[in-house]
Amino acid sequence: MIIDAHTHIGKAFWGDFSPEMLLDIVDKNVDFLICSNLAGIDWYTQKSELEANLEMLEASKKYSKIKPLLVCQVERTCGCDVIEKLIKENPEFIGLKFHPEFTKLPANSNKYDKYLELAQKYNKPCLFHSDDINSKYASPKLIYEKAQQFPKVPIILGHLSMGDKNSKIEAIKIMIDSIENDKAKLYVDTSWLELDEIILLIDSLKNTKIGDFTNKILWATDTPVGEINQNKNSYHDRLFNFKQKILNHYSDKNLLENILFYNAKNLFKLKV
Repeated sequence: MIIDAHTHIGKAFWGDFSPEMLLDIVDKNVDFLICSNLAGIDWYTQKSELEANLEMLEASKKYSKIKPLLVCQVERTCGCDVIEKLIKENPEFIGLKFHPEFTKLPANSNKYDKYLELAQKYNKPCLFHSDDINSKYASPKLIYEKAQQFPKVPIILGHLSMGDKNSKIEAIKIMIDSIENDKAKLYVDTSWLELDEIILLIDSLKNTKIGDFTNKILWATDTPVGEINQNKNSYHDRLFNFKQKILNHYSDKNLLENILFYNAKNLFKLKV
């Protein structure tokens, strides 16, 4: 079985992505999609937290393959009352989503605290878009700083980072520090990583000073953001090439199955 841990629907700067479009792209390749609504983080549409997340909820109820995240507009709201009400009334929501780069609110801002307190209260993982290591909004360093203030909250570095290879190496160092020094519950998804960068990530977390922590790695694509991610054949090829690379490099089916499915299943407590 397969879980894509980072996908989207919604009308936004990047395009107009219906649930049907997303499902058509992934086709029968995956079993579940961890999904958020781009319309809730984009100045292009300016939909409210409530409107964007109700759209996401409707899609998840219509299509059982879609597992929804709550988009959080930390920079626009004075609190998280809407998010808490949605969590209480709709157990379908399995986590929270933040995009510091696009919303232009540094990831270490105190404005995130109420939302992360809510994530801790309801035991929900948080997916952060992470950008270049030097980004003033979504650097993995800033996300890590905030994660250390909430060490009980699982926080995912979406994309590891969006910078060059050196940026990704620095983000891997952050992952290792969080593990070896028990400073935060950091996870990472593989969207936008090249295959050699994924191998570097796996090798690094497989061989920490205190053991194998490849359970922190989630396979993901960021579909359908980016032209390549809007093509069914490209999606199939990416998944096929990933499988082949992992099996050829490690000869470890369990490792492959964990990254493709069980790590995300366990983190998000999916009942399958």
